Amino acid sequence: MIAIRTLTVILHHSILSFVDEKGTLLQIVKIEVALHPRMNVGDLQKLVYQAVFGIDHLLGDRRRFKEDLKQEWERIDPTGTVGENPLQVIDPAGETARLHLRPCKKRGMELRKLTTLLVSQSLKNGEKKRFDRLWALAGELAREGGIPFAVEELAGLCFPTFPPHHSPGFGFSAYRVINDVTQRGTIAWLRRAQGKR
Repeated sequence: MIAIRTLTVILHHSILSFVDEKGTLLQIVKIEVALHPRMNVGDLQKLVYQAVFGIDHLLGDRRRFKEDLKQEWERIDPTGTVGENPLQVIDPAGETARLHLRPCKKRGMELRKLTTLLVSQSLKNGEKKRFDRLWALAGELAREGGIPFAVEELAGLCFPTFPPHHSPGFGFSAYRVINDVTQRGTIAWLRRAQGKR
């Protein structure tokens, strides 16, 4: 069930973050690398960027957001998604997550309901100082050998003016970011989307 898994993942990450933000970030990056073994440092920067700033840049034009989502949804082939988790928490604070569209479509989630959730969410209003902190922690993880990126690669990237794009090696990706999965009503919405009470 998306809702039960959502709650479990949120609580897990929230507890870990309270104890060890760096350790939680390490687990998030390890999951990302396992999903996309050919990702590069630009993909890592996108992950951290989304963790801090969410999907705000796409919510500036909600009409276009709806249309782009509809077109992408229609192109998705939901077959062959055995074990693919719809929700991927990407924020050490446990708030921000990617909602993967392919497993959502396979599970019968309605596009109309999904669109309502995504376009009606509040802005995250992330701050650069938090990005800098998480990027510095990623640099420490690279220095310690915890993640498969060179410290020099991370240091060579400036703060992005616009959200980075995924690299060609990243592989298949079809998702939208939920700015705050802990916000009141989001888990309930996920339950309703699956026809649960």
